[in-house]
Amino acid sequence: MTHDLIIELIILVLALAAVASVLGLYLLSGTPPLPSSPPVKKAMLAALPDKLEGAVYELGSGWGGLAFALARRYPDCHVTGLEISPLPWTFSRLRLLLQPTPNLSFRFRNFHNVSQSDAVLVVCYLGPRAMEKLKLKLEVELKPATLVLSIFFRVPDWCPASELTVQDMHRTTVYLYRVGEKNVRI
Repeated sequence: MTHDLIIELIILVLALAAVASVLGLYLLSGTPPLPSSPPVKKAMLAALPDKLEGAVYELGSGWGGLAFALARRYPDCHVTGLEISPLPWTFSRLRLLLQPTPNLSFRFRNFHNVSQSDAVLVVCYLGPRAMEKLKLKLEVELKPATLVLSIFFRVPDWCPASELTVQDMHRTTVYLYRVGEKNVRI
């Protein structure tokens, strides 16, 4: 085998491993690491208050685009992106090295195993199955008045404080909840 063929095989194996890790975690979690489009990010930021102070968590931070936008929007908050898919997490960490942002960190952790009890804002873009499981965690951990922003999928049985439909091809809806304030459907 030639040196070039060995390098090509190594690259192919690494690429297949990366795809398999993303696909495998998608099958386990039910949520692929999809980036939020610019119109959705704009709507999401428009739904949020101008000023926040405290901890912000993005659950399933994927490629990190939303976490970077949140860190820019809220310089007085520490934004933590939590991700379990190795490829998107690695990409986010590399981007953070290239674009240092002091109030932003990415953790390679399952968000179900990380307390968000200190949060002022929790942001998620997760599928229905993940939202059902997350709902229980949020109800136990979050303090009253904590904001929960969900993109595309509702928190089951909660009534949003506001919702905004984006004029994109998916008609994406951004839901903003305030814990403890009319959040349960009757």
